[in-house]
Amino acid sequence: MSQRADAATDRVSYTASPPPAPATAFTATFWVRLRVDRDDFSTMMRLHSASGGSTTINIATGSSGTTPVVVSPGNTSGIVGSDVLAVDTWRMIAVTVAGTGATDGKIYTRTIGGSTKVVTGQVSGGSTPDGITLFGRSVGDATEWFNGSLAYVRVWSAVLSQTEIEAEWASPTIVRTSGVWANWPMLTNINDISGNGRNLAAGSTALTTEDDPPLTTTVTGTAASVFGGLTATASGTPTVRATAAGQFGGLAATATGTPKVTGTAACNGGPLAASAAGLRTVIGSATGQFGGLSATAAVPSHITGTATASFGGLTATAHGRVPGAPEQGSWWGLVDILREGAQLAREERERDPVACLDCGEPLRSGPRGERYCAFDGSIWGAGGRLVGHVSTTRV
Repeated sequence: MSQRADAATDRVSYTASPPPAPATAFTATFWVRLRVDRDDFSTMMRLHSASGGSTTINIATGSSGTTPVVVSPGNTSGIVGSDVLAVDTWRMIAVTVAGTGATDGKIYTRTIGGSTKVVTGQVSGGSTPDGITLFGRSVGDATEWFNGSLAYVRVWSAVLSQTEIEAEWASPTIVRTSGVWANWPMLTNINDISGNGRNLAAGSTALTTEDDPPLTTTVTGTAASVFGGLTATASGTPTVRATAAGQFGGLAATATGTPKVTGTAACNGGPLAASAAGLRTVIGSATGQFGGLSATAAVPSHITGTATASFGGLTATAHGRVPGAPEQGSWWGLVDILREGAQLAREERERDPVACLDCGEPLRSGPRGERYCAFDGSIWGAGGRLVGHVSTTRV
């Protein structure tokens, strides 16, 4: 998600402690999306002093409303960045300042799918900052506000390299924790999750929650109606979502390790087969007329087969002795195995999930004991049931 300002009074600030001084070492990285071109100077992030009356550094658009610039009292023309903003299009921006020299300031810009561009210049003349404001100049200054969205805003009292900056842009969670001053994901609120407690204070009107940037590690695939297959591939630490509805050619899943294999067939069908090696639980069920149902397992295994109505045949073969069964086998032993399979299924339905079934993020415990995903706000119950979403917080 991201936070959107659509009015000057939406600006948010933190003034309880001084932000990093650019004259010493400062880095800020974030994603930005221009929603309305105001054709004017528009502030995305500003470090200020004297209750906002004095500028230390201002990361904004130029008078055109689209060109990213870094302005300071000693360089009012600014360091002019590349990759101009376009309405409804996400951009990546970062600024580093290592001092007041002619080449100590840098602005990094990048388009989605493009390469990083760097422009060097001077940041000087500003006093030591005592506050920071996003979407506007300061708490008490409603001019030059930015009409758009920000996400994954991170600030360090250090100078990050280009490689480190690109890693931050690509990750939904902070990569470099050394020297971090604040980390505002801006997903559903304006809180700092760095552990420093630097939560932003809202303006007199609330920000709006919108969709999140398309990080390179997020892959989403959706298909409806008739299709052959659905494939999603991602490198790094991706989020992969795949959804299919209607008739389709085939759905295949392969697992290694200690899996559970379940096969179910309804109506007319050719064959249904399940095979497992090692110690496995294999359950096969079929209703209606069909060719055959077979299950084969090697080494001590549990094999359960159930069929209703007319069917070709039911065959079960096991090598080794089924645990708990008489030496020569027994129908009572098979009944015990069926009870065990049903108990395992009940336990699976009652078990609380440990990770989000949509994105794989570890679930957290809420104030009422609910299990929720910090990434998309979904709440999960026993058996992997989606029971709701965390409400959007506006402060």
